[in-house]
Amino acid sequence: MKFSIITPTNNSGNTIIRNAESIISQTYKEFEHIIIDNLSEDNTVQLIKNIYEKEVLSSRLRVISEKDFGISDAFNKGIKASTGDIIAILNSDDSYYDENVFSRIINILQVDEKLFAHGNIYFVDPRFGSNIRHPLPTKIMRSYQYNHQTMFIKKELYNSVGLYNTDFLQSMDYEFYCRIANNYDPEKISVYISEKPLVKMFAGGISWRNEFLSIEEEKKALKLNGFWNYQGKKFYYSRKLRAKFKMFFNVLGLQVIVKIWRKFKWKN
Repeated sequence: MKFSIITPTNNSGNTIIRNAESIISQTYKEFEHIIIDNLSEDNTVQLIKNIYEKEVLSSRLRVISEKDFGISDAFNKGIKASTGDIIAILNSDDSYYDENVFSRIINILQVDEKLFAHGNIYFVDPRFGSNIRHPLPTKIMRSYQYNHQTMFIKKELYNSVGLYNTDFLQSMDYEFYCRIANNYDPEKISVYISEKPLVKMFAGGISWRNEFLSIEEEKKALKLNGFWNYQGKKFYYSRKLRAKFKMFFNVLGLQVIVKIWRKFKWKN
């Protein structure tokens, strides 16, 4: 089985080497790396080409450099261009946790009828404290069920439920989960890999405005997919309230409260 790893880029020169090295170093070598570049004005494309040439792996790299219309559009371009059996999306500032991630995934998905595998993130955040983020064991209308960066999805699932909704600018992954839940019992088609994190995610500078946009899009996804019920509304309003509290504490310089909350939430 072959992996297709999709990485959208946009002036990602500061992080793309770390991203690519984590893919090239995998012990399981049946993969392709598809870069969907939004006409970067820095050296992103040249850096990625250089590292694959250095490792004599240029045949594993495909670069599509053209204007896209948002993250969903970039994801979809990569999926349409993919030739692998298992598709994963690794953002340009993230990397795989170790060199055995593909091996762990393939050992499960090639012998199992599951349609996707997922796992934990090691979230690197010098400001608020690093931690391991696990999927939340709940229904889709109550919270995010999966860490999108860790999802390895068989192509047949995309063929079944469709690609990412380009009407969503931030929460396209959540809307995608809603469609999975509308067509399948997610627990029966997925496997959770818990022994080690699968991805290192590095804290960035997402603005509060973007977070609130994400929350509003989650509401839109719930309504679109028939989940705007008591549990869905509870999830939406609690998410909005927590975001407001985080913004309030941050403005007041009370980051220690955010740290305490994260320790409580993630239990590490």
